[in-house]
Amino acid sequence: MSDRILFLSNGSICYDSTTYFIDCISEELKAMGWEVMHIRLDKATQKDKLCVLADEYDSQPFDYVFDINTKLDAVCDDSGRYCFDRLGKAVWHYILDHPFYHHDSLKVPLKNMNVICLDEMHKKFVDETYPHINSCIVLPLAAKQAEGGLKPYDMRDNDLIFTASYTDPDMVYFKAKKQDSENVDFFNTFTQRLFDNPELTQEEAIRQMYPGISGVQTAEKLQENFMADVYIQAAIRQEIVVQLIRNHVPVKLYGHNWDTFLTKAEVLMKDNLTFIKKFVKVCGEVTYGELPAIYNNARFSVNQLPWFKAGIHDRTPLALMNGCVSITDGSTYMRREIPMDSGVEYYSLDELENVGEKIKSLVADVGSMKEKVARGVQYAEDMWSWKHWAVEFVEAAKEC
Repeated sequence: MSDRILFLSNGSICYDSTTYFIDCISEELKAMGWEVMHIRLDKATQKDKLCVLADEYDSQPFDYVFDINTKLDAVCDDSGRYCFDRLGKAVWHYILDHPFYHHDSLKVPLKNMNVICLDEMHKKFVDETYPHINSCIVLPLAAKQAEGGLKPYDMRDNDLIFTASYTDPDMVYFKAKKQDSENVDFFNTFTQRLFDNPELTQEEAIRQMYPGISGVQTAEKLQENFMADVYIQAAIRQEIVVQLIRNHVPVKLYGHNWDTFLTKAEVLMKDNLTFIKKFVKVCGEVTYGELPAIYNNARFSVNQLPWFKAGIHDRTPLALMNGCVSITDGSTYMRREIPMDSGVEYYSLDELENVGEKIKSLVADVGSMKEKVARGVQYAEDMWSWKHWAVEFVEAAKEC
């Protein structure tokens, strides 16, 4: 009898990525003989729908429930039983950001909860903070190559792309300042500590500020003050593009809200107005499924990690799989796992003021990148295919 898995999601994360990831995983599991079902829950009715599903499959539960971001673990039926426990013999959560965002789910004592993280320090935090969780593994997101195969490196149309949504850090800052005085003090101290010490994880920064704080208290503190994380990421993202403009590095920006940034930049960076209008192109929002083709038509891509100090997220695998150099801040995981000269170039968060100059020199040296890119493609095909991902997941799932 084949293994049965139920994927649950509630709409999409940015770029409709949730559905894309589930579709890629499902395709590989089906090829391995698994029975796959995916249900997208409408947020307005998701709790009722989950209870209906629990009733429907209670007598014959799925072998695995695979959840991405629904945060429905605490939902119970009328008898007080967790619906997830009724739906599946094992529950897997794919955590695509810091675990504190999922604290309300992770703290629920399901019978057989398992977690996939993108960062080794996130795994450590989960293991230490939620002892009821059965297993936690690190399994990076995989990537697909663009349809039709790789475009020759020297025939690509774009030198440099940046795929990310823009959030105005000033707006986040002003909103954070409207909190009560205790949270404002935390915001100021915490963000400055991380800007000054970018090698620290968020939980390490919290422990320095509050010696003896528990894991649960850390998660609650970060959850309550999530705007600090949003602000840090937004400020770094804006500064990267500001430095590209100051160094006159042409770039195409894909993602939500970059037109807001350009409006702001045209006012605050008038000395660079001509360059901005001619060489900084806002390409609008795209779906995740469009990204492989976009990376396949670029020689270089800028990447900004979430605050991952021992992990990796999707944009570097996506770049290397499509023969595009990934210019990114690094992590201990990336520097250990990705071979040198394989299409990844690192900038330092300690020296963001130099990131534009570094990227400008890399783009100017495009001729030296072909061999590095070829090695990167080979590594990505070996380690970051969805087939490889599925094999790793099945091995872990069979042990839970």
